Amino acid sequence: MQRRSALSLLQQQRAQALVQTRRIPLPVAMGVAFASGFILQRFFNTPAPHTLFNWYLTLRAF
Repeated sequence: MQRRSALSLLQQQRAQALVQTRRIPLPVAMGVAFASGFILQRFFNTPAPHTLFNWYLTLRAF
């Protein structure tokens, strides 16, 4: 019973996702993906991610 309900919910979410993705034009989606990748690359080329990761490792050690 619980499995059927979960599968039904997943099917509904999949259908809703397909409807929403059809509303977004492909060039817009590709442009957003390109801009996001460019911004992430710029962020990861700064010292900030290295510092944050070191802080995370330091806090995790305690």
